[in-house]
Amino acid sequence: MRLILTVGTRPEIIKMAPIYEIMDRVKEIEVLLVHTGQHYDWEMSEVFFKDLGVPEPDVELGVGSGSQLAQTSGVIDKMERVFRSYEPDGVLSVGDTNSVLGTAIASSKMEIPFIHVESGLRSYDFTMPEEINRRIADHLASINFSPTLGAFSNLLEEGYPVERVFLSGNTIVDAVMKVQELVGRSNILRELGISEDELLMTVTVHRKENTDYEHRMLGILKAIKELDDLTIVWPLHPRTLKRLKEYDLLRDLKAMDHVILTDPLGYLDFLKLLSSSHVVATDSGGVQEESVTLRVPCVILRNNTERPELIELGIGRIAGTNPASIISSVRDFVYSEKMRTKLEKLPNPYGDGTAAKVIVDVLRRIWDLRAIRHESPYFRGGSPHYIAFKVPENLVGITVARFQEMTGYEVVSIYNASGKAVFFDLSKPFLRGEVVRVRGDPYNFQKVVKLMRERR
Repeated sequence: MRLILTVGTRPEIIKMAPIYEIMDRVKEIEVLLVHTGQHYDWEMSEVFFKDLGVPEPDVELGVGSGSQLAQTSGVIDKMERVFRSYEPDGVLSVGDTNSVLGTAIASSKMEIPFIHVESGLRSYDFTMPEEINRRIADHLASINFSPTLGAFSNLLEEGYPVERVFLSGNTIVDAVMKVQELVGRSNILRELGISEDELLMTVTVHRKENTDYEHRMLGILKAIKELDDLTIVWPLHPRTLKRLKEYDLLRDLKAMDHVILTDPLGYLDFLKLLSSSHVVATDSGGVQEESVTLRVPCVILRNNTERPELIELGIGRIAGTNPASIISSVRDFVYSEKMRTKLEKLPNPYGDGTAAKVIVDVLRRIWDLRAIRHESPYFRGGSPHYIAFKVPENLVGITVARFQEMTGYEVVSIYNASGKAVFFDLSKPFLRGEVVRVRGDPYNFQKVVKLMRERR
């Protein structure tokens, strides 16, 4: 079996490393590692290859920075040449970047099975480029590996065939567990002049929805200035550094005595810093997963998250960029005795460090990867067994139980006007603006239509 593995950014390198390590030892799998170059600073990626024990990529596409369209189209164009040269049986990508989207589209157009790792995550926020990327990649994939039960359920609910979805866990746990054995070699705390008895907070900010808006960055800085009872370490992403200079905020940040600014760190140093922290504030999805694995409370500098497990466990809290929310969340986590007790018994929703083995074992059992592409008769971009409709005025107030009784359709999910899933039971009434997804015979939906008319 000839497989292409693609990476484009540091999180992808981290999550791909455990998969590559196992595949490299399997005789029946031949691997070509392709770096798309979406991360425009090669040194930022290269140090991660070294820390994770992965050799340099076989192919470097050099897509570089640019607009969403430029990066995606660049990957599509250059991946075609790689496909024609290597003639793979399948292509595997992890995550939700423009590189992943471009690879998924190119694979689909050339009828090469696409395998998506970390599938099924949903923020229900279409202002996020990543939300669009992962949804398209999921539904172009011949095989999806979901990191959590929630992500797995999202795909089934959207109509993806169950025989093509596998619950694997998240390979970031594999990577963290491997590197954590080596963090003792890191001297990052000594180099930064941080003692073990200091209250330490790590900050990372890199998403465009934060960095490209001055008022959001200003909100984060106001909170950081107020949190002067903590030692705060902030490794600055190149995009973030550039924007802070443009907004004339870097000087103010450097003037804060309790804040230590650094260049981007290697993975070994970053995990040492994170594991030594009492709390982390971040807009990164990967750091959210790492924080749970290392049992470090996480304040999410966004208005939503596609990783709700942190919130459910109580180790994460969404604060956005509102200074008051950030400050209260940080202090609740740092000074809470109850939180420290909870952390000792916290389960990891992202797995036990065997995700890469699960993924490789599944692929090894497929003797002809190309034969499975779009084989399922039930998958046509969405299951015919599900219908979604927006609640009309005449159905506002009807309960789930009453609707199911009168139509024979099962209500499987309800979304509010913002597109976020709503918890419901049989007594919940339909509300104005909600979208209801039901399961049943698609050719008999006139029952619902008739009900709507009769209630007018």
